[in-house]
Amino acid sequence: MKKQITFVLECIHKLGGTEKATIDLANLLAKNGYKVSIVSLYKNISKEANSYYLNPFIEIKYVYKSFPFLKFHLNVYRFLDFISKRKVYEKVKKLKPDIVFFTDIKQIPFKSSKFKKILMVHNSYEHYRSGRLTRKLLDAHYKEIDKVIFLSKEDLKKYTIDFSADNGEFVYNISQIKPCIRTNFNNKRIVYFGRLENKQKQIDHAIKIVEKLVKKKVFDGWEFHIYGSGPDREVIKNLIVEKKLEKIIILKGTTSEVEKVLGNSDIMILTSDYEGLPMSLLEGASSGLSLVSYDTSPGIHDIIIDNFNGYIIEKNNIEFFTEKIIHLISNIELRKEFGKNGVKHIKENFSDEKIFNKWVYILKNI
Repeated sequence: MKKQITFVLECIHKLGGTEKATIDLANLLAKNGYKVSIVSLYKNISKEANSYYLNPFIEIKYVYKSFPFLKFHLNVYRFLDFISKRKVYEKVKKLKPDIVFFTDIKQIPFKSSKFKKILMVHNSYEHYRSGRLTRKLLDAHYKEIDKVIFLSKEDLKKYTIDFSADNGEFVYNISQIKPCIRTNFNNKRIVYFGRLENKQKQIDHAIKIVEKLVKKKVFDGWEFHIYGSGPDREVIKNLIVEKKLEKIIILKGTTSEVEKVLGNSDIMILTSDYEGLPMSLLEGASSGLSLVSYDTSPGIHDIIIDNFNGYIIEKNNIEFFTEKIIHLISNIELRKEFGKNGVKHIKENFSDEKIFNKWVYILKNI
């Protein structure tokens, strides 16, 4: 008999990489006969109406039904998260799961033996350890977590060495975009998918790169489309206007037609300060786009093979990033080569079957 699975998530309606990866995994398990439920701390999210597709057989329980997420200062939610641990535990217990996935270590009831506990680390190991509270909790309680799941082999290796631990594992995120060439490689469009949150995503870097391309007169006929929503939309919009790039850099909002958008694009970029295993890059590679990203996590190297399906750029090196974009813009044959290589790489390393089989093994043996 297959085990009952519960996921604990901050807000199921938030549009972000952690949320998408969690929901995609929940959908995959539900599709394959597992009884799956989700406990979401918040039901509503301020200024965001869209949600990712969720299998209708997945049950959802909310901790705060009437307190909208992202409406107040972040410290308010940090406090609520801190005091909500008991409320989350009560919701989870009523569902009677065999295994619970946590995306936030602060919500784990370490002493409970009512279910097995899996911690999903959706950032790189180094970034996760840079947080004072997450580091403290992991140091104190890693032995009480049945499985700690990382997104790359390198992150797992670092954790295993640092803790002399045998409860770690790595599993790639699942891409819902089936790998095949969608682009014609000549749409003259660069694309970004993700949260409009400047501190982590550094979208201002992407805007500066496009500004340099325009000044170098190599961007004629090209556009940069930004997809997503988030708290810094107005800041990003104002920066685009300030630099007089409104006709070239277009804020597209959210979309339910991801495959169509990717098919109308040629290059995907990511200028984040830190990442885990970015879903957007997985989806871009799956569609045949050339990828260019800052070197912000070991997971980046699992998706991008430098000079094979894209480029990995030293973090915050805007000049070198610009050079590589120019190289791609001026060479359609290179874009074709990178695109075909990317689809091949995803097929060989990120297939649903491989990832699902790994989860089956973990769930059976936990």
